[in-house]
Amino acid sequence: MILKNLWAHRRQNGWIFAEIALITILSFYFIDHFTVTTYDRYFCRPAGEFEQEHLVVGQVGQVSGPDSASFATLYALRDQIRALPEVQYVHLAVGFIGDYNMDYMSTYSSEADSSRRCGAREGWFLRNEQYFETQGLTAIEGSPSAEELSNCPEGGAVITRSVARALFGTDQVTGRRIVEWDFSDRALQDGGPHIRNRYTIAGVVEDFRFTPYDRHAYSILTPRSALVNLTPKVLIRLKPEADTEAFVSHLQAENHPSPSGRSGGGQALLRAGNHILVRIMTYTDYIDRKDSTGDPGVIRTLLGILLAVFLLNVVLGTLGTYWLQIRKRTEDIGIMRSFGAKRRDIFFMIWQEAALLTLLACILGQIIWLQFAINIELSDGLSQTYASTAAKDWVNTFWLHYLIICVVQYLLLLTVVSLGILVPAWRACRKHPVEALHHE
Repeated sequence: MILKNLWAHRRQNGWIFAEIALITILSFYFIDHFTVTTYDRYFCRPAGEFEQEHLVVGQVGQVSGPDSASFATLYALRDQIRALPEVQYVHLAVGFIGDYNMDYMSTYSSEADSSRRCGAREGWFLRNEQYFETQGLTAIEGSPSAEELSNCPEGGAVITRSVARALFGTDQVTGRRIVEWDFSDRALQDGGPHIRNRYTIAGVVEDFRFTPYDRHAYSILTPRSALVNLTPKVLIRLKPEADTEAFVSHLQAENHPSPSGRSGGGQALLRAGNHILVRIMTYTDYIDRKDSTGDPGVIRTLLGILLAVFLLNVVLGTLGTYWLQIRKRTEDIGIMRSFGAKRRDIFFMIWQEAALLTLLACILGQIIWLQFAINIELSDGLSQTYASTAAKDWVNTFWLHYLIICVVQYLLLLTVVSLGILVPAWRACRKHPVEALHHE
């Protein structure tokens, strides 16, 4: 019956079919990216994430004055922060988790078996400076403690549980060796990937992700012996009983120096030589700001805006198209009403026709998009450079990924089409049969 009705109005339905198929092709990329980033950000949280409520981030700056800025005054400023009664640990950060500027993606394998590879992000920390205690990373059972890992020697590395299991099949890997591979174009031109670095595993910590959009907790931390600049960030962990918001508000009120190094009420509270603590905020506020202004956040925002504008045009276009089509069917609706058909049955029949037409148009558009995906090698899944022996989720399993996005897209377009037919169909169904039969 539904197919018969669609065929009976094939001229009007043909235009709608072509419109929805074109919308499917044009919107697939936006819906794909939006779905994946939403999943990564809100639903793909690995176990073992560190406690963030009592973390504070500050920026060290320099002000003019008679004193000089040196590493000695920088460490003196750190000691002032550490002496505050609410503070438990302080780390002068080469970088920290969530700071997009501190890590890069590379390929690793066990030294004994190079076939077991894992793509992981590598970050750095300043050794002998309480990094793991401050960041809140927890060593797994059987691994050296967080205090010991903070003193990791040069040439050592601390890996997450996921990396250990991907490369060795177990998380008890302290003392084993891993290698970092160079898959650059130059290395491949020279005959294949080369070994860039070798590390001895100093310990294993619970899983964490460097950025909110990493699908897996494949992370490696390596030590550095010294700072490379005089204005690093400072990562502060407060005591469990401390009020983080109150601590930040207090320091913000005291640390807004003028170019001469003075705050509104005199000398700033935390200053050593020409070093001063500025722009302090909670860790969660810092990550949110970094997320909104960093490349992933900006790209996601732009795609969200484009998708919203696109969907608004789709809704308005679909509304106009179905409005005209249903106006032409008002007389048919009047005939069905005069034979006793209920309003909800007529409305449901129209909705079923729209749902089936949307499904057929989506299938056509998605098949066309699939040809583009295959031709540009999207179906290869993860790059061989970052190939992992770990289990893959739906995002990097092409066919499952493709089918899920197809379903999400169909449901989204069906919602849009349903909104498009809601008003005109309901108004047509509510007309008196006599009025509907005289409709022109």
